[in-house]
Amino acid sequence: MELYKFRPLGNCNDLKRIEDIITNGFYCCNFLKFNDMNEGVFSINQKNVNITLDQKEQYKICSFSGKNALNSQSMWGHYANAGMGVVIKVEVDNCTNIKNVIYSDNYNELNSIEDILTHKTTEWKYEYEYRCIVKDTNKCAIKREIGKITKIYFGTPYKPLKNCQDIEKKHIKLQKYLKLKEGLKNCIDSISCEDYDFNKIT
Repeated sequence: MELYKFRPLGNCNDLKRIEDIITNGFYCCNFLKFNDMNEGVFSINQKNVNITLDQKEQYKICSFSGKNALNSQSMWGHYANAGMGVVIKVEVDNCTNIKNVIYSDNYNELNSIEDILTHKTTEWKYEYEYRCIVKDTNKCAIKREIGKITKIYFGTPYKPLKNCQDIEKKHIKLQKYLKLKEGLKNCIDSISCEDYDFNKIT
C-alpha cells in the first residue's frame, strides 16, 4: 500500500521535523490534536453509550492520504504550506493498523471507538485519508516507524507560470523554501526526491 504524508517546509522547525520523521518515525497523537471540529463526535446509542473521552484518548493516530491526494491543490495548500512543502511517500506492507477513513454525514451507525476515529463528514473527502491507529495510554504524542519512506515530493509553486523567475526574485517565503529544500535534499541522499507539479495553471 502506498501512503502519502503532507508536510510544510517554511522554516527551520519544519525542516527539523521532516528530518526527524525520516530518522525516527512518524508522530502519532490523540484525536484532540486534529483540525476537524467534529473529530471524535458520535451519536449516542445503546452500543456506544459507554465510550468515554478517556477511552478515545488512549488511541494515537497518524494521518496519511491516498495517491489521489497528490494532485490536490487543496491538500498542498492546507497541509504543505501553500505548495512550499513536501509529500512523503511511504510503502506499507503490514496494513493491520492502517484504516481507511469513511466519509459520511450519518453519525448514527458509529458503534465502536474504531468507527468513531475513522469517520469524518463528507466535506473532508478531498483528503482521501488513511489513519494509522495504535493503542497507547501515554498522554504525549508517540513516534512510530510506519512502512518505508521511498520518495520525497517537493512542491513547485508557480513553476508552470511564464513569470516564475520574476516571482522567485520577489517572493521572500518562496526563496526561503527553496533554500530549505536544498538543505533537506542534502540530508537524504538515500531517498529518491522529485519535484512535483500540482499546479496545472499555465
